[in-house]
Amino acid sequence: MSEKDKNKKEEAKIREPTAFGRHRGPPMLMGEKSKLEHPRKDLWKFLFSYLIPHKSKLIIFLILLLASTVVQSFYPVLVSLIIDNGIVLMDADYIRIMSTMFLSLMIFMGIANYIAQYGMGRASQKVVFEVRNDIFSKLQEMSLGYFDTRPSGDILSIATNDVDQLNNLVGGQFVQIITSMVGLGLTIVFMYVLNPFLATLSLVVFPIFLILLKLFKKVVTGAFKESRKAISKVTSSIQENIAGAKVVQAYGQEESATSEFDRANKANFDIMVKVRRIMSTFFPFTMCITTIITVSIITIGGFSILNSVEIFGAVITVGVLSAFITILAQFFRPFMTLMQIQQIIESALASVDRIESLLEESVEIPDKENPENLNEVQGNVKFSEVNFGYNVENGNGKGEETKVAQNPMEMMMAQNPMIKNAFEKIKSFPEPYSSFMLKNTMNMPQEIRMQLFMKLMRAGSSKAPEIIDDIFAEFGYAVPNTEMAKNHPEFKTRFKRKSAQMPPQSMLGNKAKEHSEKKVAMDKAKGMQFTPNPQMITMMAKGLERMLSSKPSSSGSMGGDTGGMMGGAGGGLKMPGMNNPQGLARMMASMPIPPEIFEKFPKVVKDYIKEQKILLEHEQTRGYILKEMDFKIDAGSTVAIVGETGAGKTTTIKLIARFYDVNKGSITIDGHDIRNVTKRELRDLIGLVPQDAFIFTGTIKENLLYAFDEITPEIEEKMIEISKFLGLHNFIETLHKKYDTKLKENGSNISIGQRQLIAFARALLTDPKILILDEATSSVDPYTESLIQDALDKARKGRTTIIIAHRLSTIKNADHIIVIGKEKKGILEEGNHEELMSLNGAYKHLINMQHRDLANL
Repeated sequence: MSEKDKNKKEEAKIREPTAFGRHRGPPMLMGEKSKLEHPRKDLWKFLFSYLIPHKSKLIIFLILLLASTVVQSFYPVLVSLIIDNGIVLMDADYIRIMSTMFLSLMIFMGIANYIAQYGMGRASQKVVFEVRNDIFSKLQEMSLGYFDTRPSGDILSIATNDVDQLNNLVGGQFVQIITSMVGLGLTIVFMYVLNPFLATLSLVVFPIFLILLKLFKKVVTGAFKESRKAISKVTSSIQENIAGAKVVQAYGQEESATSEFDRANKANFDIMVKVRRIMSTFFPFTMCITTIITVSIITIGGFSILNSVEIFGAVITVGVLSAFITILAQFFRPFMTLMQIQQIIESALASVDRIESLLEESVEIPDKENPENLNEVQGNVKFSEVNFGYNVENGNGKGEETKVAQNPMEMMMAQNPMIKNAFEKIKSFPEPYSSFMLKNTMNMPQEIRMQLFMKLMRAGSSKAPEIIDDIFAEFGYAVPNTEMAKNHPEFKTRFKRKSAQMPPQSMLGNKAKEHSEKKVAMDKAKGMQFTPNPQMITMMAKGLERMLSSKPSSSGSMGGDTGGMMGGAGGGLKMPGMNNPQGLARMMASMPIPPEIFEKFPKVVKDYIKEQKILLEHEQTRGYILKEMDFKIDAGSTVAIVGETGAGKTTTIKLIARFYDVNKGSITIDGHDIRNVTKRELRDLIGLVPQDAFIFTGTIKENLLYAFDEITPEIEEKMIEISKFLGLHNFIETLHKKYDTKLKENGSNISIGQRQLIAFARALLTDPKILILDEATSSVDPYTESLIQDALDKARKGRTTIIIAHRLSTIKNADHIIVIGKEKKGILEEGNHEELMSLNGAYKHLINMQHRDLANL
């Protein structure tokens, strides 16, 4: 195992705050548990790599700093000379000359300090500027897969909070380190010049300070690593709740959102209090030591002066003692400064560690070193034996099949925040229950897992052992190294991987059956037996229906603002992490809901739960969403891709735009494998109109011309022409500032239909050879749909057009229709509208379902 792998393994063991803000383990062990991912020397190398380009200026500033420090260190000696040779001997000329020299040196020190401090500050800001640019550039290179698996708040925290910590170090603390180290050396020299005995006595504390400094560094490193993580969670919570503010308020979940934020904030509060406790322990202790030494020097020096006693052949004068008291402050100040700086250094290194980790992330979809050029593109698109599944390991870029991620627990946590919260709570359970549950939960039979989830989420961590023992015992299992396992050796202590069914009662041992029957009887008496609660399930279904009706969804994904919790003014079920429809639907998909209850759910709820169940099964079995996909789209033709929700329609277009790479097979445009073409050139060919059009904060013109680096009069004329073409121009002309009208975040001050028209116009302005519409009319009103449909009929001439839609009006005029299915993970049927209707197959079934839905309105 490499050193880096070892470091990453250690990092995985870091104790993080639980969902309830409590920590496992004693607080003083934080420094030992939290490790940096990179060796410290590598972090310093990384930091200096940004400073080296500015070395010429930095050397000049360093020289000025050193000169200023020399003057400052000489100050006590100068005072000693003025007292002994001027004041004591009453020599006015000597006092005048030395005072003038003293004033001149102080002026020089002030000017040198100003230039050096300003110069270093400017250089530090330049470093921060470059680091932030590098972070942003790196994020632009990353694929959608990277953002799928990392909280946006964590990335935001690195780009803001961590870079600010870096600024603290480079901006001011480097200066302090240099002046403190040089000042300490000069102070020791001047101390020996003044009086060797007093200097030696003062240096007695030198080893003590070094030991304290080393101990302080060891303890504070882990604390600051923890603090950077804690503040990231606070940032993530704030960012998520701002994005989902509408839904939180719509469902009356302000208190729940506040409670969730409070847990993250409390965890940050706890770790920062521990940091302050460390600081409060070390600094008063060091102050006590310096006071003792200072008092000793004053006592010995004063005794020597009053009794005219020579100490080791040296006479201590009033000037020497006065200078020594002053110089002692300069001697101890660097130690105190270095200890204070140490906390900033450790905090900054923890931030540098996170910054470097981000910049070291491998680009999952890299461009080839010698890419092919697409000349005179026609727009022929071909899928050849394409296999694809989300959450995959990095492939080799040669089209060979890659492995799908091997950790289902991580996949579940990434997709479902409720499951993530459950696992965070498990971390707070006593051992060995915590470790066993974290390791085995995903291998447990579903019935055991559901019973544990429903009961443990309502109980405190101290009750967990009893609950786990009782539920496991019902089915003949026990946690290893527990009293239950010792008392029932016949119980199994491990779960077989991918276990799907419970052992029948006939297969349990007598003691297990006896315990199970006894426990069931007790639970019945207490009203605790696990059976799906019809009232609770109905309430969950109503909450899910409200979430889905608040924002239409397609292809198995919900918009970024579909947060919220079930319930409302009338109360409701409140569970941690249940703040989006996908999380709630996935929970319900895992529950043993009686068929008679499930059939009463609204159709939209039933369909969405079924969709999430299929996705969960896919993730848990590490299967593919698309498998052995083969089809061809001729240049200039219009092709519609239809199918059930979750069949992989949106995934198909994401693969064409190379937001993800296929795991097996190839996708070509005009015979060129898209992996051999730069992402920039490929995406310049494609105009994508998504279902949920994103609008940037800025003017309508800025949003329409987003793809253009330079705006010319010709482009502006084209913008107006396309706006008229789409029927958008008339609406814009009614606005006070017309095309210069400012749009709020994500276009919240215009309608969904108007946002969709802006997105369509933005795509057409680039004159793409391949136009893709992903459910572009699913969320708009009939009038806007007719505008888009009319424009599409004109716009598709001369370009390859790919349409994903459910509505017959959108797809019936397509030259070719491809029907894909979830179960097959590929193509079920293809042909034009008339051909597919005559087959009496999946396509006709979808059309008939749509007609029935319309008839029921």
